[in-house]
Amino acid sequence: MSSIGRAFSALQKGNTLAHSALSYRSFQSSAIVCAKKHPKQIRKENLAKRAAIVTEYEKSKPSPVVAAPTPFYASLHTSETVSRATDTYQHGLTAEDAVLLFEKAPQAITDITKSSVVRSKEEALKVEQQKADIVKQIVSLQNANAKAIQLWNVQRCIEWFGRKEGDTGSPEVQAAILSVRIQHLHSHLQQHKKDRHNYRQLRSMVHQRAKILKYLKNKSLTRYNSCLEQLGLQPRAVEGEIIV
Repeated sequence: MSSIGRAFSALQKGNTLAHSALSYRSFQSSAIVCAKKHPKQIRKENLAKRAAIVTEYEKSKPSPVVAAPTPFYASLHTSETVSRATDTYQHGLTAEDAVLLFEKAPQAITDITKSSVVRSKEEALKVEQQKADIVKQIVSLQNANAKAIQLWNVQRCIEWFGRKEGDTGSPEVQAAILSVRIQHLHSHLQQHKKDRHNYRQLRSMVHQRAKILKYLKNKSLTRYNSCLEQLGLQPRAVEGEIIV
């Protein structure tokens, strides 16, 4: 081998050894850095990771106020939907009551009216029917104010969730009534964001409903899950710490 070849070979070996030494020192330095990390620092980093996970979990928590649409909510009325509430009445009048009062009653009154009082039976029936139509308009839910609509919705809660006729005390009914009021108050606050009094009232009702649902859960898990489903609520929205 020539002197030039021997020199080139020696240069290559030197570069290889230098690279190996550099890699070893780099690895050794990294190991030393990791070995020197204090247990408190490790614990701090772990706590930070855990806090980030908890924060992300809380962000995904469903709203304790806004419920998902359900058939129950679809059966209720608001000031916007009440115009389509044909044959729906205030004061607890049912469809059967309406037939009796506005269809059968005028005919019955005409039948018992003496012929000397009016000129003809046809005229008497027409007069009584006009009276019935006036009463029908007065008690129609279409002409109701906001308070009357809310009362109708409360009655709907009793009919939907009641375990027996006229049941107003069961947890399901109480939770449903509060849910209806919460939805109504939430809609109001969307338009009146500075209404602090009603905001506090909303927060109070949300926590009150949570207590009722907690009682229902302890009493019957099946009834609890069914109630949540019909009210469009998830367990995480009504359990644990609730922030409104």
